[in-house]
Amino acid sequence: MNIEIRPNTWEEFPTLKRVNARAQNNFYDDSDIERFAVIFEPERSLCALDEGQIVGCTTSYSLEMMVPGGVVPIGAVAQVSVQATHRRRGINTMLMKRQLTDIYERGDPIAVLQASESIIYGRYGYGMASFEYSFELERPHGAFSRRYEPEGRLLFIEEDEARKVFPQVFERATLLRNGMVKRDDKWWKFRFAQTGLRGGDPRAWFVKYQVDGRVDGYVWFTIRDAHLMTVIELMSATDDAYAALWQFCFDMDLVTTVTASRRAADEPLPWLMADPRRLTQSFQDASWLRLVDVLAALSARRYSTTDSLTLGVSDPFLEWNDCTVRLDVAPDESYCRTTDAEPDLTLSAADLGAVYLGGVKLRTLHHAGRVEENTPGALARADAMFATDLKPWCIDSW
Repeated sequence: MNIEIRPNTWEEFPTLKRVNARAQNNFYDDSDIERFAVIFEPERSLCALDEGQIVGCTTSYSLEMMVPGGVVPIGAVAQVSVQATHRRRGINTMLMKRQLTDIYERGDPIAVLQASESIIYGRYGYGMASFEYSFELERPHGAFSRRYEPEGRLLFIEEDEARKVFPQVFERATLLRNGMVKRDDKWWKFRFAQTGLRGGDPRAWFVKYQVDGRVDGYVWFTIRDAHLMTVIELMSATDDAYAALWQFCFDMDLVTTVTASRRAADEPLPWLMADPRRLTQSFQDASWLRLVDVLAALSARRYSTTDSLTLGVSDPFLEWNDCTVRLDVAPDESYCRTTDAEPDLTLSAADLGAVYLGGVKLRTLHHAGRVEENTPGALARADAMFATDLKPWCIDSW
């Protein structure tokens, strides 16, 4: 089997998306393909061809992600798939190796994806970096522990106004939330189009929460069969807006059930509820993070304590990352370089990616047999350095 790996062209895009959908036992029609075309970057898209026929594909989007203390460019990896006729032949490994090499050469220190199957991506150096909740509530049980009196007011708005005011709220609401990606005009256009993917109903309602003329939050939702309310996004720049918007959802007349997905792992909603057990929650992994350039990625973020640590990083998939590094952290800067010194901690690039945003502690991974402590006390020092105030969260999918 002679497999060719190369970038896609615009002319191949419809075929590419249909191949991707078929590999996931799905189907994209022309309107779905038109929606995805908004964010397509052919120079970052790869396909695997067998005698000229596309049998596998992957792509990455050029995005910026919030990390502790700043913003880092990432390759947002998507549409990873191999046709059922060509699986178990190493094609996905070929695609992943080429893609991560390309991302590295572009200067993006991190790749991030949302895994359809969690068993796949650890072998390519991705680590589980964030988690998310889905909620479901029967509305009669939606009372708060105490009735909330909002400072502002709620107003229904049309989509054209939502497209103007939502970006401002989103930016304010995500400034301190590691793992969130920044949305430019192209990505806002795609986000508004996403509800119509795969034959979904694109119709939605938009509500803003306003205090003294300033919009502090919004909720974007659909109602199906006149009684099921699905929250697409609820974003708030203040605690007041957060409580007011959820109370609005749970007070909606005629609705029997309220659902929401892709919510933060440290969501405060259960602590607002009078009967929190009625808020049915499911929990799963969200963003998988890959340090494509360990030195650049560790230097790009900020840390919670001033310290120095030596890390032995194992990375058999990307040889330039298979090294020992010294991380020096000062109050306003951090610097990472290679060293010949003995490591304080030894871990894989995947596990270093898992702790990068603050979603899991190194000590937890140590208890799972994934991190080795070579210097007594190094685990506690490292956890203090990588600690964050909020859990990482990414509400976007791509």
